[in-house]
Amino acid sequence: MHERDLKGWNFIVYILIKKNFRFDSFTLTELYSYEQYFSLVYPSNFHIKDKLRQTLQKLRDKGLLQFHSLGNYQLLQSDVREVVIEDKHQELVYLLSNESIPGWVKIGRTNAINRRLKELYNTSVPLPFRIEDKIETQTLEESRILEKSIHSIIDTLNPNLRKHTEAYKREFFRMSTDEGKSIFKLVTHIIGITPTQESRLSA
Repeated sequence: MHERDLKGWNFIVYILIKKNFRFDSFTLTELYSYEQYFSLVYPSNFHIKDKLRQTLQKLRDKGLLQFHSLGNYQLLQSDVREVVIEDKHQELVYLLSNESIPGWVKIGRTNAINRRLKELYNTSVPLPFRIEDKIETQTLEESRILEKSIHSIIDTLNPNLRKHTEAYKREFFRMSTDEGKSIFKLVTHIIGITPTQESRLSA
């Protein structure tokens, strides 16, 4: 199995374990310590621990995780590999807002942010989109996985932000920019990718 075969929660939790626990071993209590970061997305969701346990079960079924007694776990060696650099363009996942669409943000991916902003600023919107945050990735494949994983987490923790709205299957989420930034903070803490703030973007 390759890392690219993991999606959504499976990908996020797998990377969390791989990057944050020595020798890829951990206890359920240690994993639960990351609940606070998932709660940043939607603090009223009280089933995050259940989702984490469910994800551990799926990783075990995929042959990536072994359960030990007394709540001890071990990530197994496999052919899951880190994504290697293979694309020439800078891939990234972005967080956008638009004053003409209040209460909504757009979370997507691109390898040319300025071009993407120009594409979005068309006759359908009166005002241009604004970059609120972005996360740089090494490859197109990695950005796709990260984008879909972020979407999956939001849809699971609070379906009313997209899944149960007219924007279902699109890249728009009914949340404030601050809530969107909390999503990116979550990703930063869990998988060790550092967001790049708008102030660091080139003109």
